[in-house]
Amino acid sequence: MTKSPEYGAVLITEVMFDAKTSKSEDAATSKSKSSGDWIELYNPSANDAINITGWKFTDRSEKKVKAGKKTRGHVFVIPKFTLEPKTFAVLARDEVAFRDAYADRPEALEALVRGSFKFGLSLKGETISVLSRANETVFSLSYDDKNPWPSPDKGSSLEIIDVRLDPNDALSWIESYEIGGTPGAVNSNAVAWR
Repeated sequence: MTKSPEYGAVLITEVMFDAKTSKSEDAATSKSKSSGDWIELYNPSANDAINITGWKFTDRSEKKVKAGKKTRGHVFVIPKFTLEPKTFAVLARDEVAFRDAYADRPEALEALVRGSFKFGLSLKGETISVLSRANETVFSLSYDDKNPWPSPDKGSSLEIIDVRLDPNDALSWIESYEIGGTPGAVNSNAVAWR
């Protein structure tokens, strides 16, 4: 892995990978709505905005992305988007489903990046990464479904507890308190948010 000069400038702070149970109740129609898979990115800087236009979100290795091997449908190129200091961006597998499921949560819709990534997030765990325009790793997260990793269910997301902790340590993560998670907002179980 080649760490980008921007390594750590953007963090993955929340992951929703159990789309089958990610539901929000629509009181008007009494129908459940699935948000689909999504991830939340966070800019921890107090002063610097980060232009993430052209960056990539993938479930493939940096090496495969650089070589263009076995990446078809597994690389989402982020369209025009600037991540302001202390703000969030949400990347969704299905933008329309996400907008429908979180229609009553303006912070989620404001953070949503246009477009949809075409690959699903594994229920069994995997490595997901954000790459720079030069295909260098900005952030990488390897999660799992085995103990000691939390096992979100019933529509909960996987949330980092404290952005200062090692994101690849299972004890840095917890199941979200809120059904549907907290896309575009500080996590429901956050201890510290720099």
